[in-house]
Amino acid sequence: MIVYDIEIKSKKWVAEKNIEHFIELVLNKIIAQTLLKKYLKKTNLLQINISLLSDQQIKKINQKYRKKNKATNVLSFANLDEKEINLLGLEKVINNLSNLILGEIVLGYETIKKEAKQANKNFNDHLTHMLVHAVLHLLGYDHEQDDMAEIMEKFEIKILKKFDIANPYLLIDKLN
Repeated sequence: MIVYDIEIKSKKWVAEKNIEHFIELVLNKIIAQTLLKKYLKKTNLLQINISLLSDQQIKKINQKYRKKNKATNVLSFANLDEKEINLLGLEKVINNLSNLILGEIVLGYETIKKEAKQANKNFNDHLTHMLVHAVLHLLGYDHEQDDMAEIMEKFEIKILKKFDIANPYLLIDKLN
């Protein structure tokens, strides 16, 4: 069973019709592309918390936890230990858990909206990319080093293809 605790903490998100339902559908499809699918076959509980914030709200969180005094598109706060995942592998880490609160995803509305517009992308497509990116962070993927970034980006591209969303990194390269 999957539980999504979605909190709209900024009214700006209300402009996006049925946003909670959309996020749930996207997360279900993302999870089906990861090892979490196997985990859920054991009828375990999986929970992901999602906070929908304004740029002003996410800026405060970004400052507090990352020491960056600016708004951002998405932040992920994993409950799983990234070092343990790297050492043992995700499957072994989650295999014996009966309940898994994967972590929290925090999304900044205005930044996502602005990035979508700049890249000439549909808002929902860009939001989907941010959700894929966030879930992979919750699963221990990282992009701090080039080799890890390449692995994470390839997995993002593979998942986004299931949504018929083009490689977002090609679009970024064109903008730069």
